[in-house]
Amino acid sequence: MLALAVGWITIILAISINPWFSLAKNALSDLGAVGRENAWIFNSGLILAGTIAALYSIYLITSARSKLEILASTIFLMSSIHLIMIGAFPEGTYPHLFVSYWFFLSAGIAVLLFGASMLVKSDLALGISLIIISIIGFAGAALIPWPSIGAVEVFAIILLSIWAILMLRRF
Repeated sequence: MLALAVGWITIILAISINPWFSLAKNALSDLGAVGRENAWIFNSGLILAGTIAALYSIYLITSARSKLEILASTIFLMSSIHLIMIGAFPEGTYPHLFVSYWFFLSAGIAVLLFGASMLVKSDLALGISLIIISIIGFAGAALIPWPSIGAVEVFAIILLSIWAILMLRRF
């Protein structure tokens, strides 16, 4: 939840100080692009959010109750590292597109695997909910004609926020 709060605050703050930004035209990464004034706010916020998410991932790995849950947690750790790298390699640097793409893809896969692990543990409601979130994310990203990359990114972040809230049920 702390990583989500840092992420959302970062996005909202970066948008609020950049009047040129339009969710209908821009990618969120435009807020941290090389050469942009105040890009450090967006980039350092993502690094902080990714670091907190990575620590949570390590906790999930150490408290996992099955190999499938370890796999899901490890893929979420990889996703968190990619989030850190989005801030470390902002738009305008070579690996940015790669790390950004893999952040969202690996996060969606982690949510799907968490759902499968909950089904195996007989937590049907949580398992089905997480699988549905992942399917909605992948299908929505592929099939909805989004006005911008930023809009689909916000859609994915909202789904990850729902995942994080539902994961509170795990404990």
